[in-house]
Amino acid sequence: MSLASLPLVDGPSAADRRSVDAAAVRGALTSAVSGEVRFERLDRALYSTDASVFQIVPLGVVIPKSRADVIATLETCARFGVPITARGGGTSQAGQCIGAGVILDFSKYLNRILEVNPAEQWVRVEPGCVLDDLNHHVKPHGLLFAPDISTANRATIGGMIANNSSGTHSLIHGKTIDHLLELTVLLADGSLVHCRPLNEAALAAKCRQTDLEGSGYQVVRRLATEHADEIDRRFPKILRRVGGYNLDRFAACGLALAVSDTSAKPQAAEFNLADLFVGAEGTLGIVLEAKLRLVELPKTKALLVVQFAGLLEALAATPAILTHRPAAVEVMDRFILDCTQLNPEASRLRDFIQGDPGAILIIEFYGDQAAELPPRLEALEADLRSRNFGYHHHRAVDPAAQARIWKLRTLALGLSMAEKGDAKAISFVEDTAVDPERLRDYIGEFLQVIERHGTKAGVYAHASVGCLHVRPIINLKTDDGVRRFQAIADEVADLVLKYGGALSGEHGDGLVRSPFQEKMFGPILYQAFREIKRTFDPQNLLNPGKIVDAPPLTANLRYGPAYVTPDVATTFDFSSDGGLTRAAELCAGIGECRKTRAGTMCPSYHAIRDELHSTRGRANTLRLALTGQLDLNGLTDPAVHAAMDLCLECKACKSECPTNVDMARLKAEFLHQHHAKHGLPWRSWLFGNVAALGKWGCRLTPVSNWLTRNRSTRWLNDKLLGIDRRRPPPRFASRKDRAALADFLFTACQDRDQPPRQNVVFFPDTFVRYYEPAVGLAACQLLDQLGCGIYLDFELDCWDSIPTPPLSDLFPRARCCGRPYISNGMLDQAIRCASANIEWLYPLAAEGNPIVACEPSCILTIKDDYPALLRGELRRQAEAVAARCVTFEEFVGEQFATTGQTLQPGPKKILVQGHCHQRSLAGMSATLRLLRRIPGAEVIDLDAGCCGMAGSFGYENEHYEISRLVGEQRLFPAVRQADPEQAEPEQAIVAPGFSCRLQIEHFTGRQAVHPAMLLRTSML
Repeated sequence: MSLASLPLVDGPSAADRRSVDAAAVRGALTSAVSGEVRFERLDRALYSTDASVFQIVPLGVVIPKSRADVIATLETCARFGVPITARGGGTSQAGQCIGAGVILDFSKYLNRILEVNPAEQWVRVEPGCVLDDLNHHVKPHGLLFAPDISTANRATIGGMIANNSSGTHSLIHGKTIDHLLELTVLLADGSLVHCRPLNEAALAAKCRQTDLEGSGYQVVRRLATEHADEIDRRFPKILRRVGGYNLDRFAACGLALAVSDTSAKPQAAEFNLADLFVGAEGTLGIVLEAKLRLVELPKTKALLVVQFAGLLEALAATPAILTHRPAAVEVMDRFILDCTQLNPEASRLRDFIQGDPGAILIIEFYGDQAAELPPRLEALEADLRSRNFGYHHHRAVDPAAQARIWKLRTLALGLSMAEKGDAKAISFVEDTAVDPERLRDYIGEFLQVIERHGTKAGVYAHASVGCLHVRPIINLKTDDGVRRFQAIADEVADLVLKYGGALSGEHGDGLVRSPFQEKMFGPILYQAFREIKRTFDPQNLLNPGKIVDAPPLTANLRYGPAYVTPDVATTFDFSSDGGLTRAAELCAGIGECRKTRAGTMCPSYHAIRDELHSTRGRANTLRLALTGQLDLNGLTDPAVHAAMDLCLECKACKSECPTNVDMARLKAEFLHQHHAKHGLPWRSWLFGNVAALGKWGCRLTPVSNWLTRNRSTRWLNDKLLGIDRRRPPPRFASRKDRAALADFLFTACQDRDQPPRQNVVFFPDTFVRYYEPAVGLAACQLLDQLGCGIYLDFELDCWDSIPTPPLSDLFPRARCCGRPYISNGMLDQAIRCASANIEWLYPLAAEGNPIVACEPSCILTIKDDYPALLRGELRRQAEAVAARCVTFEEFVGEQFATTGQTLQPGPKKILVQGHCHQRSLAGMSATLRLLRRIPGAEVIDLDAGCCGMAGSFGYENEHYEISRLVGEQRLFPAVRQADPEQAEPEQAIVAPGFSCRLQIEHFTGRQAVHPAMLLRTSML
């Protein structure tokens, strides 16, 4: 399916919009807007999707820098008849934030927190403000914005207003509308209105106005009054109803539908037009500013996790649980729990789960004092046991333990979409809601519908309020799949009406539920909704096709029967994903890569906040290029190079992305094919051959160090090769340091008094061999003192004496791990390295010997990349070798645990910067546990994301500034905030990665050490 052939959203002026002069619109916007105006094919491609199953290519994109830019964009688009769709994080599940006209992206610039009033507990924000950023800002005041959605780390306040978002604790906090005080809105005619509560006199004055604002007030008041009985009859009497327009807030019966507890905003007799724009999905006006009510942070919390044999039993238990007044009750079924075992990050969070439950309920309580919560947990557990609900009850009162459980629940959004192949668990009937008392029977019938259509579904989310996310597995690339898609949606809509529920319980109407609006609300209210839309947006410019006058459900599908997934020959093996194209299609668009306050993914997005440089942006670009959409022509298209250029290959996406997109491997494959067509740049060749460079550099020391660090040489490298002169290159190791390592290894292997307790294969990474042999020496001394025999890659009896480096190479058989080749797209050379290393490592691995290296990226390249690079028997051997590979910290930690060896006191504070590959593929727990063996040490995991060096990336002059900005996000400030006056023995910065240590020194002046250096000091 060509992107250019995708249908536009139908609407009154659709025919006119098809013939719009894109160049003229672009020119007019460029003249009127100070922000970014993007109409290139790649920009249009990036904004053609969200987290839904739909795809609509926009005419262009505007990223406004000011309120004036938004106004100018609206005026220009109105002049040309081009529609506008406002967008925040692009995380919508229903297709709200894609459209055929101009996309307004508020997330990059219009994201400020304008004012906080702690005394009155309110805040003013711009629409692009991310929820987590807001709550981080107000947390010191003991406050938060209550709706706690699972996408809080990237979803924006504007998007939450558009969807009327709620979240896990809606049982006590309600929805966004219950915390909205005032709005500043741009109407379709370009006028600005300030919406706030009005008494009857003020409302009457508004209704007398003869402008668009006055017409809006008039029509809303009239329709709410005329249709009060119909509103009472058709609007579901449940908390989780966000579909349609909020006429219930303006009708007399609206008082009965409001949240009744004291946490939510009290329903007043005053008329607040802001309530209409909440949940309106940008179809009635463009929100420019919001004043929000804040609530106090809970003083203390506790969890009870109950495991059940089946999902329906868990749902049957929910009404009894609600009598205990919990703050939240969340459910995850077996399908979702099984998905958590496939994701590296999620699998490390499952330690509270016993056995193989059919479902779990996560039940949270709030309290004023910690002492009051354990009795409440005990009372609930006793009640459940007396009713024979659940077979295992796990209590979590420690905040860290609770955080791990909630993190697993938060990941469920993406994990449910992580199926390999063309059939996916897709979001289209996931947002229904019913009364919790009827939830068990409703879901029972729901699952029967799914079963009748020959598929299955994952179920999770908010049992407390009867809003469960049910995602059937369907292959939309087939005619049969599309028919199932339509049929299931139709049957579920009927089922919802049968149970008095809501089709849209949280995620809004968008393209996926708008076609059912008339069925949901009846013809009278549907016509009222249409009248509201025509009144506020007479030209149908504002996000047309959403809520009313929607296109058919099966229009605008991202994948459809005409979609072709091409097979692409690759050097890496992507067969486990179904090929290269399906590896890119793994991205479900949920935008986890746009988070900025935790984790590592995605470093370049953290630095510049540009959709192109997120994992989602890169995956979308690859998918569209590989399928030939929007004239993007395969992997060698220059637009793909622009998207992949700032990927630091940190591998964080492989674990942090819920669908496990491995962008590092995708980039390596892209570079390999790009170089095959366009040639290998000299700089890439040089950086790829860093091991050979190190070997010769060591042979020529100290001359080589003088030469490479000379100012003139660095100037020439900058001009000729693009190696930034501001970066001092690492020093080649001296003869003395290499000789010390050789001497120790030779004598340790020759002079052992007794057989080793444990043999270990020491893989000599490039940095130990040629740059930091002192790290290798410390590591080997530590291994020796722990009773380990160290295997090297040569037979000792072939040496008559200690080898004399650098004239003789201490490690004659070991090759570079190949990571520099992989990172620079030189996969043929990487395969040769892998083959040679497997040849000598396999016999040792087959004997059961663990394999370690000091550099995390090297050992993890062998573990993670070799099996995908090699084929046939070599691949089988590579898999056996990979199974024996562990990081240095993992292995040494196990040896300490086995031997009971103790350490001497060392630094009182240890700051730890984890290597990206290590954090992603192995986790940091082993490193932290190992360092905490040092008596009296406070070990702090900085969790500061990527350092920004990324091997050769930080040395390339076009990437130098990005490299610095990545580090400045979290790492450099954390290092600088460490007490600079504190003497070095009292404080240490530990970084297992060679690049991380260089980056920290370059930009902070602080020295970071490898864990082996610190541990050796504490052990000697």
